[in-house]
Amino acid sequence: MKGKFNMMSLFVVLSIFIISGMVFLILLAFGLYGLSRILIFLQLGEFEYNKGFYDNLIYYGSYILLSYFVIFCIEYTMDLLRKKLYASPYLKGTTFHLITYTVMVVMFYYMVHIYYTKIHIDYWVLMLIIAFLYLCKEVFYPDSEDLNRRP
Repeated sequence: MKGKFNMMSLFVVLSIFIISGMVFLILLAFGLYGLSRILIFLQLGEFEYNKGFYDNLIYYGSYILLSYFVIFCIEYTMDLLRKKLYASPYLKGTTFHLITYTVMVVMFYYMVHIYYTKIHIDYWVLMLIIAFLYLCKEVFYPDSEDLNRRP
């Protein structure tokens, strides 16, 4: 079979990729829907944008994508600073995590959240949500290592 293209294996790989991606997006949507319902029920947030299905998908989806992009860039920048300035006491241990968390919350609020006028979530609730996400990131990916690098 050397040099031959196997359509069946391509179909299997693509179907696994597509199905797992769809499952991830569905679980993400249900999780975010559940979070929004909890925030509304506890009167911690209001979501006033309610147009058609696709309009809502674009509005709230862009909020989520921009949020992810900002938080990812901040984490990457802080990890890069930690690697370049390894002698700095501010970039070690708990101080590093507090600085990273603070920068993430402030930058997210001023770069993304205030521009979406139809989403009203209290600042302290945003702090708790971002703290939970950052904690999960540190628990499941503790060293922020690129696992594909080979020594």
